[in-house]
Amino acid sequence: MISKVKAPLYTLAILLLTVYLALNIYHNRVIGVDLQQGTDGQYSVAKVEKGFWGEGRLQVGDRVVSVNGESPGRSFFVRQYDRIEQADEVSVIRPLPDGGSDAITLSVEKGLPTRELVLHLIIPLGTMLLFVAFSVFVYVRKGQDRAAGYLILFFLSIGLAYFSAFSSTRLDPVGRLVITFTFPIVPLSFLLFLNTYLKQQIQKRLMPDRVVWIGLGLIVVNGAIRLLELSGHLHPRLQSVASLILMLTFVLGIAYIFYKLIEKFIRHRHDHLKSLFKFTLIGHVVGFLPFLLLFGIPSLFGLVVVPADVAAVCLIGLPAVYLYMFTTKRLFDIDFLLSRMLYYTIIAFFPTLLITGLAVLIMNQHNYSWVKWVQMFLVVYLLITIFLFGKEYMDQRLRPKFNKDLYNFQGSLDRFSSRISRVMKRADLERVLEQEVRSILPVQELAFLEVQADQDDAAASAQANSRKDDFAASLALELLASPRRLAVGTAIEVTRGLCVIIGHRRSTYQVLWIGEKYNRTQYNPDELGWLKTLANYSAIVYENLYLIENLIGDLESEIRKQQGTPTWVLRLIFRLSENERRKLASDLHDSALQDQLIWYRKLEAVMLDHDMSADLGRDLAEIREGLLDVIHQIRETCNELRPPLLKEMGITEALRSLFEQAQIRNNYAIDFEEKPLTAELTDEQTLTIFRIVQELLGNAGKHANASRIRIELEQRGDLHLRYTDDGVGLDVEKLNDSYQHMGLSGIKERVRSLAGTITFRSEVGSGLEVMITLPMESANMDIESGMLDDSNLAG
Repeated sequence: MISKVKAPLYTLAILLLTVYLALNIYHNRVIGVDLQQGTDGQYSVAKVEKGFWGEGRLQVGDRVVSVNGESPGRSFFVRQYDRIEQADEVSVIRPLPDGGSDAITLSVEKGLPTRELVLHLIIPLGTMLLFVAFSVFVYVRKGQDRAAGYLILFFLSIGLAYFSAFSSTRLDPVGRLVITFTFPIVPLSFLLFLNTYLKQQIQKRLMPDRVVWIGLGLIVVNGAIRLLELSGHLHPRLQSVASLILMLTFVLGIAYIFYKLIEKFIRHRHDHLKSLFKFTLIGHVVGFLPFLLLFGIPSLFGLVVVPADVAAVCLIGLPAVYLYMFTTKRLFDIDFLLSRMLYYTIIAFFPTLLITGLAVLIMNQHNYSWVKWVQMFLVVYLLITIFLFGKEYMDQRLRPKFNKDLYNFQGSLDRFSSRISRVMKRADLERVLEQEVRSILPVQELAFLEVQADQDDAAASAQANSRKDDFAASLALELLASPRRLAVGTAIEVTRGLCVIIGHRRSTYQVLWIGEKYNRTQYNPDELGWLKTLANYSAIVYENLYLIENLIGDLESEIRKQQGTPTWVLRLIFRLSENERRKLASDLHDSALQDQLIWYRKLEAVMLDHDMSADLGRDLAEIREGLLDVIHQIRETCNELRPPLLKEMGITEALRSLFEQAQIRNNYAIDFEEKPLTAELTDEQTLTIFRIVQELLGNAGKHANASRIRIELEQRGDLHLRYTDDGVGLDVEKLNDSYQHMGLSGIKERVRSLAGTITFRSEVGSGLEVMITLPMESANMDIESGMLDDSNLAG
């Protein structure tokens, strides 16, 4: 929007104007004395403003004899504004109580006092230079963007209006002219910026075009009035009206901005644009509301609650917020910030009140100064210690009320830990993790990357599902170039989102890439902590699944070489599968289950130790019951993965316990007929019989819709197991080709792994009969047991 030729000229003009205003402010103190002209043409002091040079030196009623050695009427500022400013010397005649008078000549000291130097020059000049730097930055990044041009105008108009206000206070013509045009441009330039930005990003307009023309018309009117004033053609009594019109223009512009932002927020409060309009609305409340309430609106009625130089300090942060929003196309998580701000504001109120009250009492004592400081230190130290001690209690009781997401994150972790217990493939784990992330975070895109880094030549490559290879490779390079150490749970911001390390093995990193959220807010600390916990859970399962999949791949390769599946391979596969199940059950029991038990005990302790309302008691009781359900689910999962006391109880008692639990969860009855076993079963045979019966009962409940089941177990030389049910039955000829009956196919493989035989008898609608025979002693089993060494595996 701004050409490369004109940009340096604009920058030079702004800097020269800044230098002029700075010199004018530095060389001229604010005198702050209003005059009135009597009928005899002489001037007397009508008002002395507090906080400026005239206070304590001049008094109301003093007759001004000369300003800078000349008649007051010859001074431009006295003649034009009935005010003394930019003077080096003032002579007055002060009437005395006895009827006499006293001639006084006062010299205006050079240089600014500390307060004026900081508030009138250092802060405004630093702010102006900062806004110039912001403008240059935006121009370099997006100079040809129309929205960038309006944003630059917004920055410069705020900076110049803020800076020139202090020159205008000294009645400098240039300063008054600058503030006349820049002050009303502030709301107008912001409206133009936000209107253009919304059209570019979401194809929505903020305001109609006539608003712009009205704003320009008001700027022209204010400019014409100011030019009449500076030329001396405006009556002095109308000058206050001119200032009133200027302030009214600014107030109306800001009020219109608030109106449009509130309107847009209400309209989009239930969609992904809520955060954008809430962000801009809060930004304007923080930036403009103190200035409007403490200075702008009271000045319309002739009141000043807080001086303009103090109230305007809040405006400094507003351009920085929009600079961040425009250049990064992201927003702060305003809901997260507001909840934290409200929470800490409330808990900080009473300690602040106590410290202030005790400080007043201590400072009013008539002791030595060092004694007061020691007392102050001890009191503040004690109160802060007590406050921090009580903060733990307040964090438990109050913080969840201000941050409702804490419950969502805890429930998500409980749900995720329960679901991963049934995961048997990496693809399934990634699907469960994706579903959990999408259920909590409003993300647009999500993908899993496998990043491989070669430490020798620092080369990196990546492969991603559902993403193009070039994008995956660029993400991998950006990730590996990060100065942060790559470890499980680490979350690293990248150009287009966030990368979370969810697994690591040798030089391979499993990475979850999450794109930007729909509302374009940053990921807040609670979300990052939740993602880290998910990553740690996932890393445990990833490691186990990685080992299983690699081993199965090696075994499949060996099987292809031997043109068939030897029984020892099947036994090895089932043995390894059981080992991994036990390991996963142990991990869940030692981590997720123990964590849930700890939180359950803490919750019970809180409910027993503290009085609470009936509603809160019911809510906490409901949470407690939910925790118990999760604990029960994890325990059941661990029991399914690793049958408890199977070896100690024996197969008969273990089956009875299994039947008791199965009949509670399903609508069928089980008749179990067993005869004493004459020989002791091996651990492998015991586990095989248990898993087979477990799978048959699961099939009866999920697919067969059986109401009565009969199971017979006896030993007649070999071990015999007979299963019958009255379910819907199946076509035995299609058993091998049916995905639905993969459990029954697995039973066949288990039986074959122990050199046993199995027979299925069934027809559609007439139930199922399964007869299994397992040899108690097998020469083949003894011979092949020596082949269970890892040296037989391919690779």
